Amino acid sequence: MSSDTLLTAGELLELRQRLDEIDTGIVDLIAERQAVVTTIAEHKLKTGLPLRHYQREREVIDRGMARAESRGLSGSVARDILQTLIHHSLSNQETHKLVQSDHGQGQRAMVIGGLGRMGVWMSRYLDMVGYHVDVADRAAGETPFARVDDWQAVVNDYDLIVVAVPLRPSNDILLCLAELKPECLVFDIGSLKSPMREGLDAMRESGCRVCSVHPMFGPDEIGLSGRHILFVDVGNQAAVAEARALFAHTAADCVELSLQEHDEVMAWVLGLSHLVNIAFAGALAESGEAVPLLKQISSSTFNAQLSVATQVVSENPHLYYEIQQGNDNTAEVSKHFQKILDELVTAVADNDEAVFTRYMGVAKQRLTRADDEIERGQV
Repeated sequence: MSSDTLLTAGELLELRQRLDEIDTGIVDLIAERQAVVTTIAEHKLKTGLPLRHYQREREVIDRGMARAESRGLSGSVARDILQTLIHHSLSNQETHKLVQSDHGQGQRAMVIGGLGRMGVWMSRYLDMVGYHVDVADRAAGETPFARVDDWQAVVNDYDLIVVAVPLRPSNDILLCLAELKPECLVFDIGSLKSPMREGLDAMRESGCRVCSVHPMFGPDEIGLSGRHILFVDVGNQAAVAEARALFAHTAADCVELSLQEHDEVMAWVLGLSHLVNIAFAGALAESGEAVPLLKQISSSTFNAQLSVATQVVSENPHLYYEIQQGNDNTAEVSKHFQKILDELVTAVADNDEAVFTRYMGVAKQRLTRADDEIERGQV
């Protein structure tokens, strides 16, 4: 059929019906793929093989991209589709493995702050791996778990206590736990560790099995493939190993850091990224009525930035202020950002193209080198 020939109504209907058939076939093939993945997951579970096989994932993606390009398609389309399928496959394998693990079978866990967003996630996760979970929280709200009114009176009834409250209250709770000296493993899941240093030190000095954990994802995550969980050793390596074992059946990347290293990194990972996106959203907000028009005519770069910024400013502003204010390293990082921004603005005002392009070139070189180092496993 000539490309300049208009379709009849019947021909258009026939093509749409063919698209429906193709879409159905795609879904059926995805279901078949998932069935194969499930069989492989059973084998991994029985033999103790790890969930992720990075070389195999790379081979699948490379082969898919080559196949797409040989058919006149963009390789990036195949990459995006295959990465999505791999992520969902890993999530399903992970859930299956978690349920089968029974890691906490016969044990009890208490989540202090179990009605907060990450407290809810933690409670559900522990329930999934077999713990009997109770929650202690002053807030009103629905929960499928039993509630504890006076957690201080029952700390010795548990095999695990998780502190999942905001940063400053976390320190007070850790100080209280240091006096009570529970015999079980205790860890917090705060985004910063410096505000809890006093409580963590007191726990260590009282002989408690304590460490600090930071799940680097939000409460809506189900599968942990590609997600990071940070473990901070505050003087009890056995406690770190015990906490890591809780997530051994997931596909999460687990990283150990010192308390100082953790907060230095968070000044960039959380502090800088939050600051940039809040400033971006704030500048847009000041444009007032122009925002709807900007959304209508925006570029892909703008849309991507807008999506992230919208997500950031939709979060708890008090928590995000704590992350900025509670980290001693944030001021230095902010100075770096302000310096670069000022120099870029000045370069444009002074018609100094060399300075502007140099900043972009240096940044591109360093970030590309970082990707290569990660790919080679040097980080």
